[in-house]
Amino acid sequence: MVDKNKQFVDGQEEKVLDFEIAKDLTVGEAVKKHKEIVAGVTEEDGLLDRYIKQHRAEIESKKAWAKEEVAAPVATAVETAKETVEQETKQFDLPKESAATIDPLPVVDSLAEEEEDDFVLGPVEGTSAQKKKLWIWASLGLAFLATLVSAFIWLNRSSSSNTSSSSSSSTSQTSSATSSSSEDANLTAVNELYASFFTDSSLSKLKNSAFDSLSDLKAILDKMDSSSDAYKEAKAKYDSLEKAIAATQAINSQFDKALIVDGELDTTATANSGARFTATATGISSVDATLTAAINFGQSQLENAATVASSSSQAAANTTASTTASSTSQATTSAAVTNSVSVLYGIAVPEGVTLQRNLSRVPYDQAKIDDVNNEAWNFNPGILENIIAISQQRGYISGNNYILEKVNIINGNGYYNLFKPDGTYLFSINCKTGYFVGNGSGHSDALDY
Repeated sequence: MVDKNKQFVDGQEEKVLDFEIAKDLTVGEAVKKHKEIVAGVTEEDGLLDRYIKQHRAEIESKKAWAKEEVAAPVATAVETAKETVEQETKQFDLPKESAATIDPLPVVDSLAEEEEDDFVLGPVEGTSAQKKKLWIWASLGLAFLATLVSAFIWLNRSSSSNTSSSSSSSTSQTSSATSSSSEDANLTAVNELYASFFTDSSLSKLKNSAFDSLSDLKAILDKMDSSSDAYKEAKAKYDSLEKAIAATQAINSQFDKALIVDGELDTTATANSGARFTATATGISSVDATLTAAINFGQSQLENAATVASSSSQAAANTTASTTASSTSQATTSAAVTNSVSVLYGIAVPEGVTLQRNLSRVPYDQAKIDDVNNEAWNFNPGILENIIAISQQRGYISGNNYILEKVNIINGNGYYNLFKPDGTYLFSINCKTGYFVGNGSGHSDALDY
């Protein structure tokens, strides 16, 4: 079909409105028709094609503006957000998959492609429709930015939570380590101060001068965790030490001066009248042995004192009888064993009698026995009388029928052994303190030196 609107000028095609067509149109319609012809609109073109051909320059201009005003800022914002997320991911060492799930680059390309398609193919309904599309794309860009910001905030909170958890764990571990270190330091201090209460490295003899420091030991103990094993160990030591000190002080208070001094017995101490002794188990075996020896020593003194009054008249009668016997048998007495004390007390060793010296609790020392003029052999007043009275009361001997002989001098104290007339060993005697101990069942194994 021949297009009547086409003419050729200098060989070039020129589109003009055919007169035959224009004569039936109004001026406005003719102008519109002319514009369509110039734009290349044909009868077969639809409404969209007609509009695009007539407004191509405007559309191209708007399209360029949209790309510059919307796509570029969105892409810039996306790139900025991408860099910031990547930095936070590196800083907090997030898993690679977490960072990979927020990769904005493909979205930008997609947005650009969709944007171009919409401008080229989408329905165009004038300037308001174009602006509406631009606002839609701007909103999508802002929504995408909001998503990125939300992701960044989530990552930041997650990292802060992890950091806080790590810090809390570290603080807890540090606190635990500090507590453990403090507990060990306190236990060491307790052990060192505990050892200072003893005079020897084997921790067997209590040091009297340290008794007042018990409160210092308690103060350190109170700093420890009462549920810890270290505390329980230290508390057991403290309890035993407290009992040992209390028992020692209780015994010493019943003598005219301290009997137990630095784990040793001062046998020059004298029990107070009316003293009462009670055995105490402290849990420290060496101290318990010393306490038992001290109690036996005190008990022997009390028993001696209790029998003095009742036996004084009998002792006087026995003395008279012994004096008479001594006068009639002076020659025999002179020939008696040189280590007997006096015929005033006891008898000479009968002929054929063997003394059980092997059972003596105190070792014999002949050199000391030969030192007959040593003041250590002298009995303190009333000591021997009391012991003889107790022995008579218990049925060990009858009257003055006993044998008394010197054994040894130890720490300035003379020791004697008492035997029955048949040579049976009864016990050893400290002539200065009155302490005596034998081999009988249930008696103390400890000596007073």
